[in-house]
Amino acid sequence: MSVALEDVLFDLTPGQDWHMQYSERVALHYILSRINPDVSIEIGTFRCGSLGPISRASKNVYTFDIDPNQHRNKAQFPNVEFITGNSAHTLPPIIEYLNKSERELEFILVDGSHEEEGVRLDLVECLKYRPKKSPTMIVMHDSSNPVVRAGIKKAPWQECPYVHALDLDFVPGMLYNRADIAGEIWGGLAVALMLPQPREGDLVPWSTFEPSRSVLMQHSIYDKSAV
Repeated sequence: MSVALEDVLFDLTPGQDWHMQYSERVALHYILSRINPDVSIEIGTFRCGSLGPISRASKNVYTFDIDPNQHRNKAQFPNVEFITGNSAHTLPPIIEYLNKSERELEFILVDGSHEEEGVRLDLVECLKYRPKKSPTMIVMHDSSNPVVRAGIKKAPWQECPYVHALDLDFVPGMLYNRADIAGEIWGGLAVALMLPQPREGDLVPWSTFEPSRSVLMQHSIYDKSAV
């Protein structure tokens, strides 16, 4: 059943492997269809699953990964620049370039590091971008995972005056019973909206899934005191 659904609902080019729940994929497709970005950034190329729809919807894409094997599908993505290395070093020059250029960075997918500090540092750099005329959507994968979520929450959202909305649970994640990640919580999409004009007042994040996530934490392998 799942294979048939994937074949009908998602256009996967041979060689792509998209590690997202169906609900996350649909949400990503919808966001991209609404924006049709001039420039997009993807942090975490992995197996080029999410890169497919990002590339098709965008004029140009920068995709970042620490693994040099990401280049295996380069010929399928003529509008994508593959950048290899630690995003702590490779991302800042691109953000600086886009700030100085007339191009509009309208979409960012953060799905690289799954360590708290790595996630936070990627978001610190993303929040240095200054929207020009168009909104910028930042989408963060695995936002229900405790470690990733901690990194997201520690990013300097309040300090960035261009962030107008932050939804930690735009798409909720789930507790897995798969053998390799049994008892772990993965998945979920958090979304932040940046606008060219500064916001007025404090940012109030949304976390509608938090009560359900707290219950999942009680049945997970994670430290219960962190609930």
